[in-house]
Amino acid sequence: MDKYYLALLGEAGATGLAKAFYMRFKLKELEKAYHQELSHWTYFKKFRSSKLEKPIYYALIVFGLLVSIFGLKVTKAVIRRLEAGAINFYLERFSGDKDVEWIIENEREHMEI
Repeated sequence: MDKYYLALLGEAGATGLAKAFYMRFKLKELEKAYHQELSHWTYFKKFRSSKLEKPIYYALIVFGLLVSIFGLKVTKAVIRRLEAGAINFYLERFSGDKDVEWIIENEREHMEI
């Protein structure tokens, strides 16, 4: 499957999760993460588009709200797990791509939330 398509859908989902976590906890770090994920999604929209973007976005908002019910500690563990997967995805599929390095750096920042 096309790496840009996978990244597009992944960032749509990540944006939904980030929005849900920010809606629930109202932390400045989560607001920053939401805006960064939104910019990642916008970046990949330049290359591909899909009818699945919005359904994934909304489904993961709901999933994020459900996860947040278990508290901030569980939410942070989920964030670290998902961001580690995102970093691995970008390193495997976009290695050496200078245009994606800023996204990888943002994902590393999210690991520290």
